[in-house]
Amino acid sequence: MNKALIPVEMTLASNIALRYACQKSEILGIGLQPIHIEEPDHKAHSSETGWIRKSWESGLKQAGMDQVRQILLNEDLDCFIMPNPIVEVGDREDILLQELRLGDYDLFVEGEISNFNTGEFRKKLRSKLYRKMPCPALVVKNIIKSNRMAIVVDSRTDLESVVDQLCGVLQQRKIDFDLCVYSLDDFSHELQPEDIIGKAKALLAKRGQVPKRAFTLLTAPEKAALEFHEYGMIVSAVDRNSTRKSPLVEVLARVSCPLLLCWTYTSGRSK
Repeated sequence: MNKALIPVEMTLASNIALRYACQKSEILGIGLQPIHIEEPDHKAHSSETGWIRKSWESGLKQAGMDQVRQILLNEDLDCFIMPNPIVEVGDREDILLQELRLGDYDLFVEGEISNFNTGEFRKKLRSKLYRKMPCPALVVKNIIKSNRMAIVVDSRTDLESVVDQLCGVLQQRKIDFDLCVYSLDDFSHELQPEDIIGKAKALLAKRGQVPKRAFTLLTAPEKAALEFHEYGMIVSAVDRNSTRKSPLVEVLARVSCPLLLCWTYTSGRSK
């Protein structure tokens, strides 16, 4: 069973992520490890040291643990959830990164209310957490029951890395998925879509995965996003080394369905 780290908070985004992750837990083969982080405020007690600080942190942790257990009880989730939630006090990104590294997780799951704000989405991808996390991220924008997935790539996607990361999550489980090659405009100066599709199919076939449909999408990001509204999940890649705007990232920002984000590098190697 894969281990997935999932923040649990008293928010709608967190509730959506919990429900969706449980709904897809069999397909993804995941068990959920809840984590809750209380971030210190700027009041005097949060800067104290010694027993005062320890007592304050202990109280925060206990309140956080009570909150997590109540949330999980209220949700009545039908999937495997690790029996001991993790509750910490400190910087959210630092603690999540440390736990992801030390806990050897296969997936990070987080909710995000879909608002189609491309600037906010790019800001998330540039955050320390998303730039440095060592495993793929499942960003849940909506609860969609469909089990259909779409792997969406472009001419710059490191196909080997995406297939490796996706199959690392799926292991031997077969999925119902389509394969899409996206471009904002024509491919006249790039790899041809049939070459990209052929290479991706070959890589997937080696792992026992065969797309039901393979197609090319040539349009503006806002129109492309509408083509994926019936899918239960989009699988794609984000290049951590790239500093320029990517039309594919614009599509990912605009879709309303959950995203399984794999991490690639311009040099063609994953880290």
